[in-house]
Amino acid sequence: MTSLDQGTSMSNEKNFPVAHGKGRARRRLFGPVDHELLQVEYQNALNRELEDARYRWGFDFLTETPLEGSDFIWEGVSGSKLPLLYRPSKIPQETGLNSKKNIPRTPERYISLTLALEQTPEKNQAGKTKRKQSSITDFYKSKRRMVATPRKSGQ
Repeated sequence: MTSLDQGTSMSNEKNFPVAHGKGRARRRLFGPVDHELLQVEYQNALNRELEDARYRWGFDFLTETPLEGSDFIWEGVSGSKLPLLYRPSKIPQETGLNSKKNIPRTPERYISLTLALEQTPEKNQAGKTKRKQSSITDFYKSKRRMVATPRKSGQ
């Protein structure tokens, strides 16, 4: 290592501060946080986004009602027609001894789905052979070097 290399590595080591102590990392990069001002700014930004979405989609998301003269026709959908993802989840409140234990269990709405799943066979059906694993050379033509031509320099 030359003296120039040593100087570079020493300057790099100086740029990485070493954490001393067991305290939490400080995240106040720009001074103390004014939580009230932050909340006001957040609410203003949220209200601007809701107002933009209201005019864009013709729907008031706060009152969950369509606006008059909208480009869209909004219609209500019953809960049974909604995909499971969009249905509200309701967790039953249990009372008694079992409610105090944290026992993992499958929700009832998924039990019928797991029973209807197709079972994969453990062995190949009708003695079929397994498929060969693909190799990278299966996807391109291999080029062959001509024996009579001299090799390029560096080979």
